[in-house]
Formats: sequence, structure tokens, C-alpha cells
Amino acid sequence: MTQDEYKLFTGADASAYSAEDWSRLVAVAESRLASFLCLPNGFPTAPADDLKMLLANFIAATIENAAGAEKIESKHVRNFTINFKTTDAANAFASIASQYQDIIDAYSNCGKAYAVEGDAHYCCGRI
Repeated sequence: MTQDEYKLFTGADASAYSAEDWSRLVAVAESRLASFLCLPNGFPTAPADDLKMLLANFIAATIENAAGAEKIESKHVRNFTINFKTTDAANAFASIASQYQDIIDAYSNCGKAYAVEGDAHYCCGRI
């Protein structure tokens, strides 16, 4: 994934990263996304555009989480206010999962069984 493709799919600029740092970020995101999708051969070398969009947003969530993007939320009831911070990485990835569930379903191998020499092997420990 190039920085231009990242900008196309997310609208965010990644030019602050050197070519080496960008390659490292993409490699980590591809590895994590391949694991998330239970892809036995890793991330495809020539992914389709919808998978690139998912990867770009996966990278964006990783960058946002690494930057420690804290959101301050408030709850106000009568004359009492509570402020709290949310920085949970799981929330960022859960948001991606809910927004791109159709793409995830199309590429995920999780839960698909493979029979090998009479033994059943399951991807990602799930049936």
C-alpha cells in the first residue's frame, strides 16, 4: 500500500512518514489483518481495492491508537458531570469491524474447516 492509496481510502495524509517507516507500518498492519482474517498464506501480494480499503482503515486505527488519541467524553445529569477518557484500541478495531463487516466476511477464512488426511484442521481455533 502506497501513501497515495492510503490517502485515497482514508482521506488522511501520511507524508510525515519516511518510506522506510511507512513500509514498516504497512507490513505490521498486513500481518495483523491477515491474522484477524485467518488468512493461512498471509496478506495477498495484489489485494483487490476493497481489501486495500480495509487495510488502509486498519492502518489508520493503528496510527490513531499509537498516537494515544484520547477522546474526552462527558456525561451530565442534573448538576453532576463526569468526564472520562477513552483510548481503548479494541474500540478502534471494533469500529472498523462494524463499518467493513461485508469486506471482512468476503475475505475471512475464520471458521472454515480444512480436512487433511482424515484429521480436521480449523483455522484460528474456531469451527
